[in-house]
Amino acid sequence: MNTQIKYPPGALVRATEICRDPKTGRPGLLPINRSTWYKWIKAKRVPEGRKIGAATTVWPVEVVLALGQGEAP
Repeated sequence: MNTQIKYPPGALVRATEICRDPKTGRPGLLPINRSTWYKWIKAKRVPEGRKIGAATTVWPVEVVLALGQGEAP
């Protein structure tokens, strides 16, 4: 799990921050691809997130970090 960036409690993160990017080598908060993230949402393993714009969905960082530690959200 990427711990270089510190997020304040209650921070909201996008899928681009959650998932790694193999093309650029950028690690994400979780060691998964975006396709895996959206499969988890479809399977109800992860909450759907909150829409804050027409094309922007975010998730609470606490939910993401709990997944990284093997805890259910």
